[in-house]
Amino acid sequence: MSRADTLDPVIAAELERLDAALAGEAVGEEELERLVTDLRAVRPRPSHAFRVALDERVAAGFRRPERRRLRLRGALVPALGVAATALVALVVAGVVSNDGRPARPSTGSAASSSGAVTKEALPSVGTAAPAPRSPAPAPTPGRKVERAAGLTLTPAPADVQDVADGAVRATQALGGYVEASEVSTTGASAYADMRLRVPSARLSDLIARLSSLAHVGALTQTSTDITAPTNAVADRLAEARAERSALLRALGKATTAAEISSLRERLRLNRSRIASLTGQLNALRRRAAFSTVELTITGTKHRPVVHGGGAWTPGDAARDALRVLETAAGVALVAAALLVPLGLLAAAGGLAARAFRRRQREAALDAG
Repeated sequence: MSRADTLDPVIAAELERLDAALAGEAVGEEELERLVTDLRAVRPRPSHAFRVALDERVAAGFRRPERRRLRLRGALVPALGVAATALVALVVAGVVSNDGRPARPSTGSAASSSGAVTKEALPSVGTAAPAPRSPAPAPTPGRKVERAAGLTLTPAPADVQDVADGAVRATQALGGYVEASEVSTTGASAYADMRLRVPSARLSDLIARLSSLAHVGALTQTSTDITAPTNAVADRLAEARAERSALLRALGKATTAAEISSLRERLRLNRSRIASLTGQLNALRRRAAFSTVELTITGTKHRPVVHGGGAWTPGDAARDALRVLETAAGVALVAAALLVPLGLLAAAGGLAARAFRRRQREAALDAG
């Protein structure tokens, strides 16, 4: 009688499609093919030694190993009898003393020869058996720490591009990469904003190399412990994978169409949960494995630094005199700019007054 005759037709059809999918045939159902993928992911994998031994048994035709039977030959029986007699004699010698009385356990430091044999044969009453060693505690897993840094470099505007190129080379030389970059070299407003990712163990090396490229305007470093969220996500992922194994086992034992459909839906939700948790765990591990450096490069015209203190030298005097002359010349120019228009107005007024007086004299003479 076939399986189709003993099962419900719907269940038999489901099982036949499942068998076909497991055999690698296309059944046209995406959900069923994903289910087969999950089954293959959790199947046990034999070790190399087991496969080699199985191949050898297949090549030998699965022959059963011959059992060796212990045969007592005629010459072995007398030897066993002698050994048994000697054993009985030793036991009697340990229990009975030399004068025929039972041996008493020794209470002092000295003991008879028969007592010594008894102490060696029996365990000491006062000595406690060694306690079994507890398993060594598992090593505490390393802490997961996210490290980040912010660095500002202030080279000359013309050197912004060269500094940015040097930052890229330094990052790549330490096993890192540039996650984002924006560079502008337009005139005096040249700048560059870069986000660098480098292995956390090489963060200090990268900061040292970047600091040697140009003047450091600012530097900040932060550390954040992300051990707890990483362990929490890892635990949830382990639970989701254990749930998937349980669901697959339950699906293999399902006997009704409703049960099979319910288990498939739960497997679909479980698969989505595993994918989400895997992404979260990988992101947390990347945050701990790689540090982020926010690099800002700003083109700046540096002014010479004047250091105070020390003796007043002739050079300092000459520079001070020059600054005084520059200041006096500036004041003179400002004064000239104010006085010249006033002088012109005064001259024009004087000329007008002289002309007015001349006309008055001429008028007076004409009247006389």
